[in-house]
Amino acid sequence: MKKGLSQSLNLASARLSSPLSSPTSSRGILQTSSANKTGLSLRLDSTLKDGHDMKTFGLGTAATLSSRHRYAKFTSSMLHAYEALENSLDECASEPVSHVWKEFKDDLRRSEKLKEDFYDVKDALDCFEPSVATKGYVNSMVLAGKRDDEDGGGRLIGHLYCRYFADLMGGQVLAYPTRLALGLKGGTPRHYDFGKFGEERKVNVERLYRAFNEAGEMMGPEKIEDVVEETYLAFEENVKVYKEDGRLWQDSAIGGFNVVKGLLHAQTK
Repeated sequence: MKKGLSQSLNLASARLSSPLSSPTSSRGILQTSSANKTGLSLRLDSTLKDGHDMKTFGLGTAATLSSRHRYAKFTSSMLHAYEALENSLDECASEPVSHVWKEFKDDLRRSEKLKEDFYDVKDALDCFEPSVATKGYVNSMVLAGKRDDEDGGGRLIGHLYCRYFADLMGGQVLAYPTRLALGLKGGTPRHYDFGKFGEERKVNVERLYRAFNEAGEMMGPEKIEDVVEETYLAFEENVKVYKEDGRLWQDSAIGGFNVVKGLLHAQTK
């Protein structure tokens, strides 16, 4: 029963694990890309296999839909994380990092949209202070940026990959069920919407892969290993945020029920 529940609630991960139906699907993009078969992109994608906890991601995502309070707390955590990441990327002078961020920052930046999404539900949260797990996640990004500035490394690319690729490859499908489950107004949540960049996802993901490879060519083998290690760390810190409140199975079941209830309500309007 738990296995079936996990599969039904893993809204985003299903896009990566489902059979290839189209070159523009998430799995189709990963399979048909040419740039991700070599260089730093290949190494980054390898972290998805043994570093990205799909089960926790799926259950944690569904659990955030169990109540406005839990969703508000999670949105607050993501706002803190994205603000820290984007500030670190903006300030980082390391050539490999700035090479990637300079080209894509206007399309990838999420913090302003997350801030608007948080304001929609902030009444459900007692305070805006980051949680213990969120503080740890934020600190890992800030430290990565400082170390990149010191040695010209690309650790922040690992955090960029962890966050924005998750949004591009799976997160975009979450807007509608989130809106249904929590009764949010139309057009929200905003941070899942990448506009034209997301509409042309296949082309732009390939551009990102090429930029990763170009950044990798600016670094020696040791610094590339630092990026891969940091990517694993980013996934680990992200999982801690998802797990922090516990009750993943219980709240993910409630979240799934809320989606179904919201869908039925929408169909009767």
